Amino acid sequence: MSTGQTNKVTAAGEIAFETRDFYLACFLRCTGYDLIDLRAEGHRKVFVFRDRATRRDDVLAFYGDGAAVPPLAFSSTIKDMKALLHNA
Repeated sequence: MSTGQTNKVTAAGEIAFETRDFYLACFLRCTGYDLIDLRAEGHRKVFVFRDRATRRDDVLAFYGDGAAVPPLAFSSTIKDMKALLHNA
């Protein structure tokens, strides 16, 4: 099963991380990753973030239930990201 995560190089030469996982995208935003693009891929959206050296560990912590973010910040980020999806 694919999680829909890839690394890309942007036109500006930056390394970007892409995911289709909505809750991972919310977690990354909540922990300070810069969302640099939101693009359509069929009827789905792909979240594109500026990559970090710690991203692999951050993603593993998210999926391994080893990450902690403030619950209200995560809830607020989910609302913001849903609004972004519906208004994009």
